[in-house]
Amino acid sequence: MTIQLEFITLQDLVRGAVLDPRDPGYAEEASAFNAAVAHRPDVVVAALDAADVVAAVRWASLNSIKLAVQGTGHGAERGFNGGVLVSTKRLRSVSIDPQARTATVGAGARWREVIDAAAPFGLAPLNGSSSDVGVVGYTLGGGLPVLGRTFGFAAESVLSLDIVTMDGDARTVSRTHEPELFDLLCGGGPGLAVVTGLTFRLYPVAEVYGGALIFDGQHAEAVLRTFAAWARTLKDASNTAIRFLRAPDAPGVPRELAGRLTVHVNFAHVGRGGEQVLAPMRAAAPVLIDMVGPLPYTEIDRVYSDPEERLPFLSGGAGIVDLDWRAIEAVLAVAGPDAQCVLPLVDFRLLGGAMASDAGHTASAHGLAYAMHVVGVLAPPIAEAVPGAIAEVLAAMAPYGNGHCPRNFLGDREDLSPAWSDGIAAKLAAAREELDPQGLLRRES
Repeated sequence: MTIQLEFITLQDLVRGAVLDPRDPGYAEEASAFNAAVAHRPDVVVAALDAADVVAAVRWASLNSIKLAVQGTGHGAERGFNGGVLVSTKRLRSVSIDPQARTATVGAGARWREVIDAAAPFGLAPLNGSSSDVGVVGYTLGGGLPVLGRTFGFAAESVLSLDIVTMDGDARTVSRTHEPELFDLLCGGGPGLAVVTGLTFRLYPVAEVYGGALIFDGQHAEAVLRTFAAWARTLKDASNTAIRFLRAPDAPGVPRELAGRLTVHVNFAHVGRGGEQVLAPMRAAAPVLIDMVGPLPYTEIDRVYSDPEERLPFLSGGAGIVDLDWRAIEAVLAVAGPDAQCVLPLVDFRLLGGAMASDAGHTASAHGLAYAMHVVGVLAPPIAEAVPGAIAEVLAAMAPYGNGHCPRNFLGDREDLSPAWSDGIAAKLAAAREELDPQGLLRRES
């Protein structure tokens, strides 16, 4: 049987379209959020429902053909070539149970859809800095929420997962049904099974005190030193990050940010007293823009204001044990006002609080105080300099970490072991060998 005939057979098994490179819509169906990533699978299965996913997985397994899954494409760091790419972006169901305070969603759902569905009940999910991101990929990586210090990693709020293993078996796993596999999936990333849906807890949050304080880059040292000391005093109700942002001088960029270094303190406080908590940072230096105040949870994206348009980018990350005076000097040397830095973003998100426990969870902070994330735009005239610039920042900050980093922040790297303890990594490897002995299911994206 030729490859072409096998693909026709695959079309017979699914309701959704099976597209190859000759078909209109192939490129769009295969595209990732990162415009620098080009997927070139032999075919894309535009799944209409979970049954389509099951059929595609069974077919790939029976024919020993590699398989990848993509929802919104935000997690793609490198291209997938050959094989079958299953697109789950049409599985966008969202159901809220206000009495149980839970949400049940399909594999293509985005956080914005969950936020809007939960808000009328005064409930909120544990989404990350952009609500445009898909629920499943983010959660499989552990999920570092805007309110993570208050409520923990997103993966820790998962109650059940609907999965398809590479033998084509569809089932639901939870803390009471196959609990070890469930725990590994919640933070273990792709590579164990295909997730078609999940149920997770929601939290009674209708409003936060949040937004961003923006300082001119000339005050970077004063702001960073104040931030590092202030962050050590924060209770679990307060969630924060500090960002060194170099925005281009381009149309659509606010005049106050364009073509200059600015330092952003992102803040989200649950409950009362947020204004008093933030007061030391407001006094750290002259504030260029103050965007912090009472914020309906439906506007939670204003805390970080991440871009939603597709860009070609490269990212990397590391964990930081503490921003002591030596680490602060290192940050300023590579990202401060006197640094020749081509990276638009160097970001430190405060961990701890409800994310501090390392009690055997797959998603874990591993004794880290911060998750560092660096992003470079792969566009002229700086594209060629970006990989080296990311490597320089990561090397400069390596002495202030412990070798670990949250899974979602690891960026473009093949070695994902820094996300887990040795014990969890060994369990993940054993589970992959058992569930996918042919090694067909893509692990990275």
